Amino acid sequence: AAGRGFAEESELDLARALCDKLGAGLACSRPLTEGVNWLPTELYVGVSGLMLSPKAYVACGISGQMQHMVGCNRAGTMFAINKDKNAPVFKQCDYGIVGDVKDVLPKLVAAL
Repeated sequence: AAGRGFAEESELDLARALCDKLGAGLACSRPLTEGVNWLPTELYVGVSGLMLSPKAYVACGISGQMQHMVGCNRAGTMFAINKDKNAPVFKQCDYGIVGDVKDVLPKLVAAL
């Protein structure tokens, strides 16, 4: 899932590339559907959006606010990528990478 850590809509292609490698679908946090309208509302994960229970969930540029995490907390394994080492998402994930999605995602996709 993509969050506010993506500064421009075109950067979502980085998340799409990871989804392609993992055979996964792209979801997002509420601000990307209602704030900037980059993705349709049916892809929003959270309290009033999708409630997911995938084998793996990768939160990219998502801070980890409760409203979002309620929608994905049933994931088998949760991964997080965020440039803020103090982001709440790191207290809820199984594995975390501190870094900007623009730097981390291309390297992760290349490694896969």
